[in-house]
Amino acid sequence: MSPAAYQHSRSEKIATNTLTLFVRMFVITLVNLYAVRLVLRGLGEIDYGIFNTIAGVVTLSVCISSTLSTAIQRFYSVALGHNDSHELRTTFSASINVVAGLCLLILMVFETVGLWFVDTHLVIPPERMAAAHWIYQFALFVLLLSIMQIPFTAAIFAHESMGTYALISTADCLMRLGIAFLISIAPIDRLVFYSAGLLVTATIVFLLYVFIARSRYPECHYKRVSNHKVYSRLLSFSGWTLFGAMANVGLMQGSVILLNIFFGPIIVASFAISQQINAAFNALSSSMVLSFRPPMIKAYAEGATHYLSQLFVACNKFVAYVLAAAALPIISEMSTILHLWLGQVSADTVLFARLIIVYIVCSAMHSPITIIIQATGRIKEYHLTVESICLMSVPLTWLLFRLGFPPHSVFFSMILLCLIAHCMRIVCIRRYHTMFSLKHYMINIIGIALAIIALSAAATYFIHSAIKPPLIRLCVVAIASPCILLTAVTLLGLSKDERRLVWSLISKKLRP
Repeated sequence: MSPAAYQHSRSEKIATNTLTLFVRMFVITLVNLYAVRLVLRGLGEIDYGIFNTIAGVVTLSVCISSTLSTAIQRFYSVALGHNDSHELRTTFSASINVVAGLCLLILMVFETVGLWFVDTHLVIPPERMAAAHWIYQFALFVLLLSIMQIPFTAAIFAHESMGTYALISTADCLMRLGIAFLISIAPIDRLVFYSAGLLVTATIVFLLYVFIARSRYPECHYKRVSNHKVYSRLLSFSGWTLFGAMANVGLMQGSVILLNIFFGPIIVASFAISQQINAAFNALSSSMVLSFRPPMIKAYAEGATHYLSQLFVACNKFVAYVLAAAALPIISEMSTILHLWLGQVSADTVLFARLIIVYIVCSAMHSPITIIIQATGRIKEYHLTVESICLMSVPLTWLLFRLGFPPHSVFFSMILLCLIAHCMRIVCIRRYHTMFSLKHYMINIIGIALAIIALSAAATYFIHSAIKPPLIRLCVVAIASPCILLTAVTLLGLSKDERRLVWSLISKKLRP
């Protein structure tokens, strides 16, 4: 196969994987929304609150597992790019040892300090304390299983088997929905039944990932690894990636504390609602980037710098335009959407929800740059610099509040520091990726994207102003705004090769 045909085939696979992940995200989102209603109705408000409180204590460590997954996936992708089967098996076996050690550490901490915290600091009705202990143990083992499956899921991601991941994660979601249906007829304590059901589901999912990875990929068989450099690379990469994840957590939690100190719990509630929107948009952004990460890392490892640059451009455009297509109608009709979702809400809640979307779109543009930096392995300076800049939003917000600025100033601080950090990201990628062109990036990616988004925003505002009935306006804007933006993207935002690839994929999907 010629290089051009190979790259075209890879591009089609990326597009197919992206579509698969989009369908997965849509199905899981709908199922989860319905499942929450069933669980709340089945458990009642008090038991539902107890469950979320106890499970929350345990899942504080979830960011560790996601960070470790990203690190292991990166080393898999590099080994695949080098076509090195020995390196693949070494990475798998070393990652098994790392996650086993992490599980032992978590088990010791949560069976001692964690239990003490539950017994002495959480407010739980005395008659529900026994059930709370059962929930705690079940949730802890769910967490341990999710960590132990990381080497296997990372292998699936690195091999770009997104269909397998989508099927298993959808099955996981449907099994959870089934448990939610059964709560009302549970023969034992409903809270214990629900928690035990989640553990059974986690066990089935773990066994599925292990079975599929071991049967498909030869490297997913354990061997003893005594080379300390392998562990050092894994842990060092994970450590700096974890710093980036914790910085984002610190940014959000620091903002919550400052809003609470200066403006009280009502404003914090508005901020909390905006975080639900933040979580939904982050899930959308992650689904888009997930299909690009393995081929970009492989292209770097293979030395295919030209193809890496093509993927980098495509990933930037895809993230910017898809997020904008979702963001513009939601920002425009935020007041109506929140009213339908939550009933009457304050003006602060509407403004917070709009500004958090602007922040998410700005923040998501770092993902393609971060993938390339992670591919190089030179992440210490990168994360230390850019995440430190982002964290400066907390003291800047404190200063603004001290000077008498309103609550929504927190978002202006976050957006400003996010843009400054992005400039530093560009400095880093210019240093480590020789094919990166600042002029091309600023004109052909950022400049054109801003022009298209501005044009689409103006058209959306015109439609919003022309239609008065809220529900009719919401439906019209939800359809018209993305169509206008995607039309502008097709005409102005894509190169000839990109348009040809898009039409080729559409014709293949429509062909009987």
